[in-house]
Amino acid sequence: MVMQPVLYVILLGLVMIVYARFIPKEQTTASSANATVVQEIEDTIEHFAAEMDEQNQAMLDLFSKTKQDYEVELAKLARRLETLERQKHELSKELTTLHVTQQPVLSPAEMLSALNSSNHGIPASVNVLELTPAPLPEEPVYVGLSMKLRYSELFMLHDQGKSVEAIAKKLSMNKGEVSLILQLSRQEERTRV
Repeated sequence: MVMQPVLYVILLGLVMIVYARFIPKEQTTASSANATVVQEIEDTIEHFAAEMDEQNQAMLDLFSKTKQDYEVELAKLARRLETLERQKHELSKELTTLHVTQQPVLSPAEMLSALNSSNHGIPASVNVLELTPAPLPEEPVYVGLSMKLRYSELFMLHDQGKSVEAIAKKLSMNKGEVSLILQLSRQEERTRV
């Protein structure tokens, strides 16, 4: 039996239809696999973005809490500094008042003449020279409690250009204490001018 050309055409058409039905299935499975991969990537990116937002929010909260703690501590230190400055000012006034009101000390010769002029009930047989006390050591004259005199080593290191950290380490002090002393010295110099 010899096939007619029409049959060939029909058979060829059927083969093409069957082949055409298999091709889209392969493409749809490939495209669905690509879609699944894209979806997974999008989900991963969204998850990463959500985690980054959470971490950023946590960092912002931590930063704002640290800032509030810093401001509270700064306010406490400012009040303490004001109190210390007030105390220093009061003590300086008191010391100046004591220095000004202090009676001058009589020299031994003045004491002898005062004793000789008024006998104060001392019998004449007693030698006045025996009653004279040993000379008192000279009292230091009030020069003011300047910061530079009290902390001369600290200011010597500062004048040499040493940093606050280096001075604190060398003198076994806190950095804050060294800074405070330097700041009070600057304020003291401004008030003297």
